[in-house]
Amino acid sequence: MSKEGSYEIDSKVVVALIKKALGRLEGVYAVKRGLLGERVKVKQSGEKIKISLELIIKEGSSIPQVVEETQKEITEEIQKTLNRAVDRVNIKIKGIRPVS
Repeated sequence: MSKEGSYEIDSKVVVALIKKALGRLEGVYAVKRGLLGERVKVKQSGEKIKISLELIIKEGSSIPQVVEETQKEITEEIQKTLNRAVDRVNIKIKGIRPVS
């Protein structure tokens, strides 16, 4: 009789995967930074992950489209890499930057 082991995923790993997913998106300029670093919150509850982040998007981008693509890319990256369900990806748009 074998006993299955469990493991924990550090939130820094989840944030790194989020950054990887965001790097593939055209409309995202950056993750909003605060005094203590980037504003990405990761809550893990059992096998589910809830993510909240604040973004700055590129001028001329469609906000609804960027939000939808961001949620999709993050969810797929987390599920593919960690085999964990993403309960929700909450996004707050904190700014728009001109593209130079």
